[in-house]
Amino acid sequence: MKNNGYLNYNNMLDKALLSVVKNALEQAAVNGLLDGHYFYLTFKTNAWGVVVPEFLKKQYPETLTIIIQHEYSNLSVSEKEFGVTLSFSNHNYHIIVPFSSLVAFSDPEANFSLSFNPTDEEIHIEEVEPELSYSDEDSNVISMSDFMKKNSPNNDDVA
Repeated sequence: MKNNGYLNYNNMLDKALLSVVKNALEQAAVNGLLDGHYFYLTFKTNAWGVVVPEFLKKQYPETLTIIIQHEYSNLSVSEKEFGVTLSFSNHNYHIIVPFSSLVAFSDPEANFSLSFNPTDEEIHIEEVEPELSYSDEDSNVISMSDFMKKNSPNNDDVA
C-alpha cells in the first residue's frame, strides 16, 4: 500500500486496530477476563513512556511480552496507555505501556491476534508525562507465595 501523507491508510488502520486493543483492555479492567480469555501484549521496552522495572529493561532491551491472565491487578486504561500490576520473580510491579509502543496483541482463546509496526518516530513523538499513575498504597495484591508462607507481603519492591 502506497504511503500517502494526505490519506495514510496504514496509519488510519493502525489507529483503528489499536482501538480494538484499548476496548478489550477496558472491558477486562471493568469485568475481568471471562470465559477463558487472556491477553499476550508485546511492546518495545525502549519506547518513551514505557515504565517497567529496570531489571526487565536490561533482560529485554528491545521487546517484552506480558501475559494478562490470572494474576494481575490494577488494570487501568487511558486514551494513550494502559497500566497493570504483574508479578515478576515473586514481586509485584506496576508497569505502564503506551499504545504507541505495542508490537503485538493476542487473545488465544478467541484465536485473535494483531501486529503493529511502530516506527521510532511514532514511539518517541510526544514526551509528555504518562496519563496513568500508580501508588502501592492503592494495591491490595497479595502474592500467593506470600500467603502460603503466611508472611506479610513486602511492598518495598513494588514499582
